[in-house]
Amino acid sequence: MTETYGPVVAGVSLVRPELNGPVIEWAADEAAARALPLRIVHAQEWPRGTSPDAAPDHPAHVWSRHHRAAGEGLLEEVRAAAAARRPAVAVATELVAGRAVQALRDAAEKAALLVIGARRLTGVEGAFAGRGKAHALVGHLPCPAVLVPEPVLGVSRTAPVVVGVDGSPSAMAAVDLAFAEADAAGADLVAVSVRRPHAYGWVEYREDVQLRLSEQLAGYRQRFPDMVVRHEILTGDPAVELAAAARFARCLVVGCRGRGGFKGLVLGSTSRALVHHTYCPLVVTPAQRED
Repeated sequence: MTETYGPVVAGVSLVRPELNGPVIEWAADEAAARALPLRIVHAQEWPRGTSPDAAPDHPAHVWSRHHRAAGEGLLEEVRAAAAARRPAVAVATELVAGRAVQALRDAAEKAALLVIGARRLTGVEGAFAGRGKAHALVGHLPCPAVLVPEPVLGVSRTAPVVVGVDGSPSAMAAVDLAFAEADAAGADLVAVSVRRPHAYGWVEYREDVQLRLSEQLAGYRQRFPDMVVRHEILTGDPAVELAAAARFARCLVVGCRGRGGFKGLVLGSTSRALVHHTYCPLVVTPAQRED
């Protein structure tokens, strides 16, 4: 998935334990496919007045000891699960005292990719999402981020890789990542270009979009001659159409468009909208600054 030779890093949590299984499965499989080690990180934030190093005579010692034991127990549980799934993968665990977002950002500095869980949100809940851990990490990392949702019946890792293509530098970085992912998995690749409906009814416009998409992928066809590659050109809202196109995909790969200026706007609108709304794992490339 990347030329970086660091480990695959997986973040696990006691808050959303239902996501730990899918995260570990994905991370262990990625590590095995790329002959990389797996590093599992769990961060614990101690409330004010307590400390992970509380002395035995401190009133918070018992609480801190049980708090630490819970984190260590979680790490041992997921380590065993990773080892059982991929025995050949070297697995290390780390319990970090501090905020999860900062701990995962630090771990991502030397990682090949970061894998975390992300709840799938719908309706009113989804409309107001945007301040969670996933949004705080994606677009702010030096490595690709994989957001693994709660397992959905019918989604298979043997399914095609879907990538969003619009010709921008960030999208081409996503294409590069998607071809590498599909090649490692022995999967087909579906390149999806979404256009707004106001102009796509013109025959000349449709032909131009098809030609540009073919040109953008031509070099990859030479590098991966045995891969089955399909094109899809859709009309509508990019986030909605990409999520629908990847409904039964192995994963959806998108670019992260950096706008410059405001850190909160580093994640492009399409990528941001997809964070909690895909059925399959969402793979987001590091931000490409596009002023």
